[in-house]
Amino acid sequence: MRNLAVNPPPTKVINISHKARREHLAKFLNEAPTEGPIWVFAVGSLIWRPEFDPAESLVGKLYGYSRQFNFWTIRARGQPSNPGLGLGLEPDQVTSSCIGKVFRLKNKTKSKDLEKLWNREMFSGVYTPTWCPIETNRGIVDAICFVTNKDHRNYAGYLPEPYVAEIIFQAEGQMGRCREYLDLLVLALEREGIHDDNMLRILDLVNKYEKTTP
Repeated sequence: MRNLAVNPPPTKVINISHKARREHLAKFLNEAPTEGPIWVFAVGSLIWRPEFDPAESLVGKLYGYSRQFNFWTIRARGQPSNPGLGLGLEPDQVTSSCIGKVFRLKNKTKSKDLEKLWNREMFSGVYTPTWCPIETNRGIVDAICFVTNKDHRNYAGYLPEPYVAEIIFQAEGQMGRCREYLDLLVLALEREGIHDDNMLRILDLVNKYEKTTP
């Protein structure tokens, strides 16, 4: 398969130490735009498998970004010999918005919840946590958004959908097939009444590969 990515697939998994993650979380929280409740914006597996029991959840819209398979994974949904793609937020002035779920953390458990969230999402540094305004039916809330880090060596870039679909169809890692993640994502979005044309097109292409591959 011809490589169309910004960076080639990595050969080793990057792990950030627990101490470094805790220090990063503390610094990030000090930069919060408000002193109110902490919200987390979910665009992928956090929708159906969050690391916490939220106080409440709402459908929310983030402007200026889109949901993209834009970084390499060689552990969860891929291997060094057969890398998969992970999901993140990508700055996007064409699609212009991304709809997901926004969760408000419980005040009494937020410290524990955030530590678990950082251990899950920030183990390799592939995301840049960013405070972003999320539009909801209750107004604007400032939420933690996990934007893919373009300076990370796992960053693959904004890739053509047929190329993304081919990688997703072939890849499998410790947590299962990459296409299973895509299936779960589309189902979760449908349950929330969220329509994402990009993900539906990629799923359609993956299904076509499934039908035509011996």
